[in-house]
Amino acid sequence: MRLRPHHVRTRLMLWYIAIFGAVLILYVCAASVLQFWQLTRQVYHGAIEDVETAEGLLYFGQDGRLLMREDYHNHPESLLLIDRMMQVFAPDGSTLYRNDRLGNRYLGGQIFPGEGESGYNERMGRLSDGTRVLLISHVHSIDGRPLLIRLAYDIAPLEQRAAQLVGLLLLALPFALGIGGFAGYNITRRALTPLEDLARRTEQITANRLHDRLPIENPDDELGRIGRVLNELLGRLEYSFDQLRRFTSDASHELRTPLAALRSVGETGLQKECTPEEYRDIIGSMLEEVTRLTRMVESLLTIARADSGELKLAISTFTVLDLVHEAIALVDILAEEKNQSLTVSGDPDIFIRGDRIFLRQAVLNVLHNAVKYSPTGSTIRISVSRSKHFSVGESRAILEIVDEGPGIREEDQPRVFDRFYRVDEGRSRETGGSGLGLAIAKWAVEIHGGQIGVRNVPSEGCCFFMSIPASPSEVKPGPVANGELPNPLPSVKAL
Repeated sequence: MRLRPHHVRTRLMLWYIAIFGAVLILYVCAASVLQFWQLTRQVYHGAIEDVETAEGLLYFGQDGRLLMREDYHNHPESLLLIDRMMQVFAPDGSTLYRNDRLGNRYLGGQIFPGEGESGYNERMGRLSDGTRVLLISHVHSIDGRPLLIRLAYDIAPLEQRAAQLVGLLLLALPFALGIGGFAGYNITRRALTPLEDLARRTEQITANRLHDRLPIENPDDELGRIGRVLNELLGRLEYSFDQLRRFTSDASHELRTPLAALRSVGETGLQKECTPEEYRDIIGSMLEEVTRLTRMVESLLTIARADSGELKLAISTFTVLDLVHEAIALVDILAEEKNQSLTVSGDPDIFIRGDRIFLRQAVLNVLHNAVKYSPTGSTIRISVSRSKHFSVGESRAILEIVDEGPGIREEDQPRVFDRFYRVDEGRSRETGGSGLGLAIAKWAVEIHGGQIGVRNVPSEGCCFFMSIPASPSEVKPGPVANGELPNPLPSVKAL
């Protein structure tokens, strides 16, 4: 079973102690190695001086044996060198001298070529009984005879000093870890206190208090950035909740009206005996309301699926003029009833790439509005052109639909694409709209990386314009991702 502390501050403290302990252990090891190396260097430096001293004390006796004057105390102040072991070799490898400290042990193994000839040869070795020693060799001539002198020093005192240092440092390690853990816990607690305050204030914000914002002391540090992100999130949530409330309220109002009309017509028909013709009129009125209600529900379903990202785009390449003619074919009968004329102009070689059905729906919804709100006998002009964004080198298709209606006040223009929004003058429910058509058109254009807007045209009505990224003109129309486009076109009603 894995034990994991619940609090972040505890986990941070444990991590701090673990890292701090690892650093201290590395420091102990490094300090011990460094001390051992420095002591070794001191021994080697003293050994060189001791070799030079020993060379002056060696002499051949009358019987030809190599002897050493023992009445000379060399370096009495150096405690590291009093336990030296010494062995002198002849050029043929035979031993000429051993001191009492060495005894019968052999020092350093066989003589290797060039040993001690060019200077002082330093190395670590073992005696014949396994004792580890620091060994130095040097060739010296006595009475014209070259001799190899080896001096060695037991490494045990150095290891004992290194072990004492390690022991002292390890003995202080728990106290250092305790102090470090206490300091780390307090530092972590102080560092996390603003975050806890932030969490506590965030917990107090409910769906009814989304207008509250978190206080930010320093917007430039990490906690300030978290606070900014949370405030931005609260802003988006507040906007989404407000939009949802408005959407629910507007949808309820729009759905209640046709349902009330259905109930009223039905109750009126039940209150009296009617002729078959009167019953047909009642059923026709009810069917009109059902049609309107069905259209609104379909629009709401489309918007809901668009908001949730469930709609899949069937991508193809086609010309803008073809898209316009398809939309005109669906509103042409309504325009003929009002004796209106639709004129189309523009470059036939401007291609766009996207979902043909959704983009046609966007054009159809704007055209349907233009036909509804333009007076009888007026002209609606549709133009297609190309525009180039010089800063990014992107070519865009521009579609403009200009009517001769009453226009839209400038203060109302930013909201005409909001859901269920209708301008007061000449744009009421009685004209057949539900306030969702332009919202769907805006979504369809923006999902293709485009923009849609409206502006008033002097001495005319208003101009709805769409800007959509254009495809290269050499790309010809092709099938959609899920198959060929249906032909003839389906009957798509304006929303």
